[in-house]
Amino acid sequence: MTDQPDNRPTVLIVEDHDEMATMMRRILEEDGWTVHRAADGKGAKELIGRLAPTALVTLDIGLPDTKGEDLILHLKDTPGWKRVPIVMVTAKPKGKDVNWAIKTGAKAYLVKPFTAEELRDCVRRVARKPAASHGKNNV
Repeated sequence: MTDQPDNRPTVLIVEDHDEMATMMRRILEEDGWTVHRAADGKGAKELIGRLAPTALVTLDIGLPDTKGEDLILHLKDTPGWKRVPIVMVTAKPKGKDVNWAIKTGAKAYLVKPFTAEELRDCVRRVARKPAASHGKNNV
């Protein structure tokens, strides 16, 4: 949503499943974030090229048109985005994809399905900026 105040930290959610993305958006907006969402790699690259670097990126490993690993490399090669923390979101709890993502620069990963509290805790742990405090602690 673009009608949020400018002082809210921003997050880019890259998630192809609409229900998962909607849930993540709701949780993060309640926690004080301005949320941008891309449903695939092409949309993510477009937003990365257009937006100022966000405070955090959540990135689904299994996208329909792009591998999560390719987007990590794209983020690391895009000026201003290199230091943006990445949280990988995956249905696979372990494996070479997750290990590679962590070695390449992802700060954490969440295994689907996850709870609202798990998402909040992970984001608070790795984000460059804490979520805006507005008198409401949704924990």
